[in-house]
Amino acid sequence: PYFVGEASTGTESKAGYDRVNLVAKKLMALAYVSSELDEDALVSLGDTLAGEIAYAFSLKEDNCGFNGDGTSTYGGMVGVRQRLIDVFTTSGGTGLIVGTGNAYSELTLADHQNVQGALPEYAERNAAWFCSKKYWASVLMKLALAAGGVPAAEIMMGGQRRFLGSPVVVSQVMPSTEANSQVPIVYGSLDMAAMLGNRRGVTIAESSHDRFSDDEIAFRGTQRFDINVHSVGATGTAGPIVGLVTASS
Repeated sequence: PYFVGEASTGTESKAGYDRVNLVAKKLMALAYVSSELDEDALVSLGDTLAGEIAYAFSLKEDNCGFNGDGTSTYGGMVGVRQRLIDVFTTSGGTGLIVGTGNAYSELTLADHQNVQGALPEYAERNAAWFCSKKYWASVLMKLALAAGGVPAAEIMMGGQRRFLGSPVVVSQVMPSTEANSQVPIVYGSLDMAAMLGNRRGVTIAESSHDRFSDDEIAFRGTQRFDINVHSVGATGTAGPIVGLVTASS
């Protein structure tokens, strides 16, 4: 925006956008069943295989989005945790806060407050914590309970997963075993930091030709997608997703 005088012509403003490139990679799952099983339990078999393939694909998406290191294991995708380390290094920086220790038991409430404080205000709109169930139970819940003021009924019944006022999203691909220089939890708005694109959703096909001589039916699941973690900040500037890294020793 520009200040203008009375009856003066305004100066045109233009929105700026980053270019985010998505190149679809094909994911495939292949399973074989006997023709007898296909005849005897076609409906339940189809439901089971479709569900298992869809679950496996969603697990792979999570792995690529959080843990991808750019290798073929992850289709060349680089996930949130690796991108934070690439930009800020394990010695920490504006968007990657070094914890008090290398063990989960050594991490403090102040460590997580520092992570939350590192996130720019513009990214608070949909901000959430992302960690494993183990980290949620052994670190976040422990810190919350240690702060006191929790009635016995609330401890017994539990409640919505929240920490320091923000939702906690559990993803089992996030670390559940402590290690040096590890990013076990991240905080921020994933929709502002990363993009997932599907060129082909989960697609199931079957064929009786692949193993004709064995009288087996082939079931093939495919999906084409890509994930681009495009905004985690830069040296001296935190982006819409920040994290905590454990100490190096």
